[in-house]
Amino acid sequence: MSDLKEEIENLKKKIEDRAFQDSKADARSWTGRTQHDLTAIHKFWYQFIVACHWIYAKVFRPVMRLVYKPIPYLWNFFRFLWDKAVYHEDAFQNRQFSKTRAGVFLLVFAVTAWFVVVPALLLALHTAIYFATVKHDEEVYLTNSQEILPGQNEHSVQGCHALPCTDENSIYYRIRASNFNEAWSILHGRGLFFPDYVAAAVPVSISRCRITSYGLRIKLIMRGFDMYPDLLKTECAPLQDIAPISP
Repeated sequence: MSDLKEEIENLKKKIEDRAFQDSKADARSWTGRTQHDLTAIHKFWYQFIVACHWIYAKVFRPVMRLVYKPIPYLWNFFRFLWDKAVYHEDAFQNRQFSKTRAGVFLLVFAVTAWFVVVPALLLALHTAIYFATVKHDEEVYLTNSQEILPGQNEHSVQGCHALPCTDENSIYYRIRASNFNEAWSILHGRGLFFPDYVAAAVPVSISRCRITSYGLRIKLIMRGFDMYPDLLKTECAPLQDIAPISP
């Protein structure tokens, strides 16, 4: 009985060794390596497609649904205006298409969209950003006010939230004319918004300032998309003019 058991164990060991050697030879062969590589590639593409599908289902599709909602209403409104503007009635009260009316309508629509609709959308966007990110009477240290885009009357101001200034607490602001900045200045009794005068309030030397600003302050967004916070109001005093606080 013991001899039979030993023979079974030896046979089992030989089968396992043979299977191991076959697997080893197969793994070293060109066919085995190719099959392994193809399996890895298929696995990668499967995972990549699954990840893309998740982005589409969880991010892209909900956003597109939100963006798409007003499009049918805008399209129906455009068609309504088109129907009213480009047809005229002949002597028999039949509606006839007019190329002249259509051309004039498209020109007027394009000018209105560029000079009215687009500024209105930007004003609404800036208003939303303002109420979400505004900081009133914030104390910062500013310096180096300079005009960076003379044609657009845009200024840049740099500084930091606390001394000493480091790359962790530094900040850049933009002072520029926009419809929202004009509206804010008028509504707050400051008259028209002049970027030059707001920038002029920041001395050349580093100064302690009390400011009102709004905008995103994420450095990656600021540097990557050139989207810096807007500076609306500045009240600055150079540090050497500030009396030291007595102990």
